[in-house]
This record gives sequence, structure tokens and C-alpha cells, in this order.
Amino acid sequence: MALGYREHAAEFAERNVVLFGIHDGSLDAARQWVEKEQLPFAVLNDPDRRVGIELGMSALDGERYVKDPSDGKRPAVVIDEQGVICEWESDMNHTDQIAKLLERL
Repeated sequence: MALGYREHAAEFAERNVVLFGIHDGSLDAARQWVEKEQLPFAVLNDPDRRVGIELGMSALDGERYVKDPSDGKRPAVVIDEQGVICEWESDMNHTDQIAKLLERL
């Protein structure tokens, strides 16, 4: 769903929201993904899923970044200026979900 965030990048910027993607593959694969999709935001490489594990969304031995597939595939976490999680979407698979998230910010 990175493309949906790419499409809405300006709207996030208007709300002072900084976007980051997370990739759990190799650094080279992450770079290729950013270039191929022309992503206008930074992508953090998390091959050991440490960020995901700390947020409780990943398991080290899982097949996907999300440990429980029933929670979705592409979570979105919005963290405010004080470091508090203010929005958590377990599965942001559609651009309309991103638009609704923007409405809440």
C-alpha cells in the first residue's frame, strides 16, 4: 500500500505528518523497492523486525511482518510529536482507508 501513501504524501505533509515505510528484507531489496515505486518518503530497513516486535505487530519467526495474519498485512501507526501512538490501523490495504485516516488527523 506504499503507493497509496505516495499518492497522499502531500496531504500528510500538510498535517505535519512524516511518513516512513518499513521493509524487513535486505537493504538492497529496500532500495530497489523505493526506486521502483518512486516513494517520496524514507523507508526504514528492519530485517530483524525489531521495530515491529517492539510495537507488538511482528514476530521474529513469522512469514510476514505482521505476526497475526488476521490482523492484516499492512499496518499503519501514527505517532504524535510526544512519541505517543495516536492512530493504529491493522491493515491499510486501500486508498480510501488512507483518506479516512487523513480525515482523523
